[in-house]
Amino acid sequence: MAAPGDLRCVLECWPPQPTTHRYLLHVALISDAAPTLTVIQKNPSLADGARRDPTVGKVEAWARRHRFGAVIYVNLFALRSPHPAALNAVALPVAIGAENDAAIVQACTRADVVVAAWGNPNGVEHDRYHARIDAVLALLAVQQHALHHVGALTRLGHPRHGLQWNGGTMAHLPHRSSSIMACGADELVHPHSLLHRVISGRKFDA
Repeated sequence: MAAPGDLRCVLECWPPQPTTHRYLLHVALISDAAPTLTVIQKNPSLADGARRDPTVGKVEAWARRHRFGAVIYVNLFALRSPHPAALNAVALPVAIGAENDAAIVQACTRADVVVAAWGNPNGVEHDRYHARIDAVLALLAVQQHALHHVGALTRLGHPRHGLQWNGGTMAHLPHRSSSIMACGADELVHPHSLLHRVISGRKFDA
């Protein structure tokens, strides 16, 4: 049973009726004022303004448990496909999408917390995948957005995919090259403690 104040309302889907690309999906989870979580995934699958997919369901369940009021989804690549290897079949600018960097910046600017959740390549060409990760990390560093991940990094050193979040704790993800992302120890952050700092307005050091 839903808790009092729970809801699910799509506030924005960009474009409103995605065909080949989806740049941004903004979903409200509760009616009360609460922090916004931006999640950077690999590429959009089937979810849009009218339907969900398993990743969206898992991410939103985690977000509700940790008292977030809304989730904004963006992606490394905006090309829609349930098969990541499809990103190899088109030119890199097509896989990324012409408006994708702008969508990522907008989503992170509107967020209280930004979490990386792109997971392992799962069929995306190694050089293409890591070059895009490095470009997004550089973009976020310029914008000075603190970046986090949920649960342990994967064996390949990537932030865990949303389908694998489960009860994972949130941790800082340094703004580093994707090739050395797993190096060094991350400082564990309990989501409730972080949200207390966000809500109280105190600055949170990345």
